[in-house]
Amino acid sequence: MRNPFRYGARVSGGAFFDREGIMRDMLGVVDGGNNIVLYGPRRYGKSSLVGEVMTRLRARGWVCAEVNMMDVASLEDFIAQYSRALYREASPAIGTLRHVAGLFRRVSPKIGIDDEGKPELKFEITSRKAGVAALRDVLELPAKICPAGRTLVVLDEFQEVETLGIGAQFERTMRSVIQNQPDIAYVFLGSKTHMLERMFSSPSRPFYNSAQKFVLSRPPAEESVRFVVERFRSVGVKISGELAAKVVELAGNVPYYVQAVSSWVYNAVAGGTSRIVRAADVEDAFQSLYATETILMESVFASHPESQRLLMRALAKEPAARFDADYRDRHSLPSTSTVNTALRRLVRESVVEPGDGQYALSDPLLAYHLSTRA
Repeated sequence: MRNPFRYGARVSGGAFFDREGIMRDMLGVVDGGNNIVLYGPRRYGKSSLVGEVMTRLRARGWVCAEVNMMDVASLEDFIAQYSRALYREASPAIGTLRHVAGLFRRVSPKIGIDDEGKPELKFEITSRKAGVAALRDVLELPAKICPAGRTLVVLDEFQEVETLGIGAQFERTMRSVIQNQPDIAYVFLGSKTHMLERMFSSPSRPFYNSAQKFVLSRPPAEESVRFVVERFRSVGVKISGELAAKVVELAGNVPYYVQAVSSWVYNAVAGGTSRIVRAADVEDAFQSLYATETILMESVFASHPESQRLLMRALAKEPAARFDADYRDRHSLPSTSTVNTALRRLVRESVVEPGDGQYALSDPLLAYHLSTRA
């Protein structure tokens, strides 16, 4: 029988970690013709949530296109990927390639071959280097390509537009275009919460107050426990509420890790005769998962300067609201000013998150890794 837990890729259907409340609210905002910005650390399920939103909208006849900005290398690359994503989703409604070609001034559609040898529509910049004019052309495409229907455009890791080489011009150009597209809704999401929040909350930025803000935090622990119990039950495996709660605790109640630990538990018991989860199965599963992630945790830790590493190790052992002299002495931390600078940078990168009145590491496996090392 197939493992009922999914992680490492977008999750959908029965394996989707229940976010029914926030999904209902997001659908209401989009239906009202408004945009959304979705914040949340990595592995909290943002992409899976937005994927479920798109699935429900497509069932109602919407065109939904998506670009992940982490996959975009340059402004020219963005224009090509954005064009291709829109055409791929809307092609049944817009007919021939000749029609598509007529929608562009500076982007040329051509038939190419993908990695599997199949025909694929590709887009090329007609000038040697793309600029604001070409960007405006492609941003105007949704209204032209779907003039009679509702369209959703999803831009994942949107804060990465700051790396595309034209600075604030990208934000200004996009804002000026989308505010005149009443039938196009946009969802902006990203894991670098501080950067994304600054883009949409600072009065000096073009996207100030242009989208309804949603924050994806950890779900209620009791919902996570119920999810684990029910998913195991769906494949004939019994896990007690107590052990399901242990899974959630070890996973830090982060949806990705709840799914991952549960998946390893299932693999351990699926071939047995009793199909009952024991305490040892849960602990062994967590250690097996941790073993696969150790190199990554070491790499994340090593990528930060000394002051940040010291603070990360301290927060792994003792989350804190204040960094007074006693706390700094206990963890051999530098001066208050140095700690505060390190904290700001770690929060900006979403390595550390404020919550429940204190600062803690966002990734529970990183916290475990650092708290169990000398």
